Amino acid sequence: MTIFEPEHAHDGTRRPAMGGAPRPPLTLVSRERLRAALDRGSAAPLTMLVAPAGTGKTVLLSDWAAHRSTSGRSVLWVSGQDPDALEDVLSQASAAAAPEPVVVDDAHLLSATMLTTLSTLLKKSPQSVRLLLATRYDLPLPLTELELRGLATTLRSRQLRFNDAEAAELIHAHDENATAADISLLQEKTAGWAAALVLAARTITVSRDAGTRMLSEQPVLDLLLGETFATLDTRTQSMLLSTFAANGLTAPLAAMLSADPNAEALLADLAGNGLLVTAYTNGADSESVYRYHPLLIELLHRRAAGSPEDAKVVTAAHHRAALYYENRGEGSLALRNALDAGDPGLIDRVLLRYGPAVLASGGHELVASGFENLPDGYLDTHRHLLGVRGVLHRRAGDVTGAVMDTSSADQASISSAAEPATPEDDALRADALTLRLWESRYGWYDVRDSLARARSLLVLDRTPDNARRPAVLAPERLSLLLIELAATETWVGDLDEALRHLDEALVSARMAGHRQLIAGGLAHRAVVYYVRGQAENAAESARAALHVAGDAVLFKDYAVRAQVVLGLAALNQLDLDAAQHWLEQVADTDVAASDTVVAGLRAILSAALLIENGQLDQAGTELAMEPTAAGALPSYLARDFTLLRFWVAALIGDLSGMDKQLRILSETTCTGDAELIRAITSITDGDSQATLDAMDTALGRPGIHPVLAASAASIRTVLLLRLGDEEAAETALVDMLNRTAPQRTLHALAAAGMEPAFVGLLRKHVEGPNVHPFAAVVLDKLNGYGAEWSKAGGVTLLARTRPDGQPSPPRRLDAVINGAKIRLTAREADVLDELALGSSYTEIANALFITENTVKTHLGSLYRKLGVVRRSAALRVARDAGLT
Repeated sequence: MTIFEPEHAHDGTRRPAMGGAPRPPLTLVSRERLRAALDRGSAAPLTMLVAPAGTGKTVLLSDWAAHRSTSGRSVLWVSGQDPDALEDVLSQASAAAAPEPVVVDDAHLLSATMLTTLSTLLKKSPQSVRLLLATRYDLPLPLTELELRGLATTLRSRQLRFNDAEAAELIHAHDENATAADISLLQEKTAGWAAALVLAARTITVSRDAGTRMLSEQPVLDLLLGETFATLDTRTQSMLLSTFAANGLTAPLAAMLSADPNAEALLADLAGNGLLVTAYTNGADSESVYRYHPLLIELLHRRAAGSPEDAKVVTAAHHRAALYYENRGEGSLALRNALDAGDPGLIDRVLLRYGPAVLASGGHELVASGFENLPDGYLDTHRHLLGVRGVLHRRAGDVTGAVMDTSSADQASISSAAEPATPEDDALRADALTLRLWESRYGWYDVRDSLARARSLLVLDRTPDNARRPAVLAPERLSLLLIELAATETWVGDLDEALRHLDEALVSARMAGHRQLIAGGLAHRAVVYYVRGQAENAAESARAALHVAGDAVLFKDYAVRAQVVLGLAALNQLDLDAAQHWLEQVADTDVAASDTVVAGLRAILSAALLIENGQLDQAGTELAMEPTAAGALPSYLARDFTLLRFWVAALIGDLSGMDKQLRILSETTCTGDAELIRAITSITDGDSQATLDAMDTALGRPGIHPVLAASAASIRTVLLLRLGDEEAAETALVDMLNRTAPQRTLHALAAAGMEPAFVGLLRKHVEGPNVHPFAAVVLDKLNGYGAEWSKAGGVTLLARTRPDGQPSPPRRLDAVINGAKIRLTAREADVLDELALGSSYTEIANALFITENTVKTHLGSLYRKLGVVRRSAALRVARDAGLT
């Protein structure tokens, strides 16, 4: 059964408003003993009401909340269906001078994550909250522990049952003529069960003799599921059958679903009489929101399943709901209701209009159900749905099915091109081109022809001869097509066009309020930014993509783009742990669902981390296998692979390998990059000034990749230091910082960062006047950077060409102390060096640009590894072990 619940957050009828308690029924019986128990319980961190449905938990709590409000004491109310609202309420409650009581109705619906959060809060900071949880069963909270400390109260079914006096008052509220015998019989049969008392009293009111016999002869559940519903008038029954699946039912929604303009009055009467309908007030506009009790919903389910006439009422409501949500742009709900209405024409229309948008939201099972519920052979005469089915196959991972439907949709769109275009034709052509662009990246279609056809459909290539009107597309379908167009333009290297079309896609996706498409546009834009050398912009866009998606199911083709870019950006900032984390996120992703660009970026990230981990041979193997899904890699990816291969060859001293990669780079469109690298490698000739001159010329050329330019600027600084021109080196250092800061290209400084003279100049700059704002960050990162490739035998060109002829030996960090093997971190080794100089905590902190507390932390770890407790002993043991 479909839930008639709006999808978008802008709909104020989605759920009861945060912090607002439901209105007690007009037939309320105030139970002072339980009010007092709640008053006592609310002074402690946790009060639990644990009892089955129908025992009056919600009514009791709403009465208590209303009673408190008369004396100016507030209560915050939230449904267990809304964990986000609960987080907001807890923040609001804890911000008050004293914690405000927070009622969580239907707490059994809370997620495991939220229950874990509450459990942690109650264990660590119980006095910061006052929780009252209404639940059908016990929850995994530290209840026993809190009860033993006097910090929790539990009310169960036996306390919530109506006693004789309370039952008499409740029955009389519904039936003034009830006799003592009636009351005794009802109390005996219902055992004080609130819902049963109300329903049985109403049944006896309508037919006292029949009701008395029924109570004597039938179980109470049969009463609830049979006779009580029959006491309602036909109009009310129809309204309930039409609306019972709605979660957060408003009067306008009830009127639409039931086609009864008097639905609001009927609902208000039911809520006022406490007949398993609860009225909430939406805090935003004071509009009533109604919620049906689970017992009533069960009754209505059974009625709809057991009566053909009642089933027709429900089906008609689904049909109205499908039309309602279709017009509101709620694709998933429109399709669900169309399926329940069983109308092929309606299913067809909703699939065509909203199918791609629902698929982009992760609803491929729902769309698949739509196609399964169409008559056999339906698509033979309704070919406009072929494109939607192709997109379905692609999203579900059925590549073969997607390829076949793409071909069929393409042929159908071509055959209809000569006729006057209809919205159905535009939708078919857009879907066919969305699929065709995807397949073009694997060589199944000519990529340039696919790009031209997509631009023609959208009239992006405007010429005097092009009189075609732009296709009329819904914003979700337009956004999907533009994202796929941009992905293909990225693949062929049209990066400016790709960015322009992604901006347009984001405008359309935001207009539709479609989170997954917004995230998809941002993720694709992150890739474009990265391949243009804008790593920080790329990371920002990738983070935004994952943030916008939130808990929603994000199409893996989108998610993998954001994740691989975040990994590369973390590597760029020398945050190797984060880079490894993101690599693990994408390592098992099926790249067949992505494309060569993503596969290439993933391979580059993997190879770069292998280098950083000192696994140079494995990195070379990874780089030897280019992920060419269709044809050659885009030029920018081919460049990055070549640069990494050159880096590995340089580290292992493979001159022929370096020459080979330089030739490859020169043969591509990256001639400026090749010239700059050739200038850098001339350092091996021993003429630093000639190398500097060549580098200056190359750096002056346009189009140099920003990361390579930053790396060259750092090498230029080192060479100026070797020539003894410290003033020019200082100027070069500032130029390097200016190149590095905007995109935080710290990984480009790895080679220079291994040079003591370079680090010394950087430290001097940081300690001097007019310090560059990014200088301290660079120094801190380089100080904490331990190049595993250097410990594995890798040597940079700078190290090979030092004036002393000998590269600095790798710092020893391993030793055996008291028979146990230990390993110092790079930072612990730095602290040990400063310790050997006799520096105080303050002096060590200043020298290493860390806090004194951090110094003490490193010293504590260092002392434990060395098995000592004093400075003098640490220095002696470290010296004997060869660590200093």
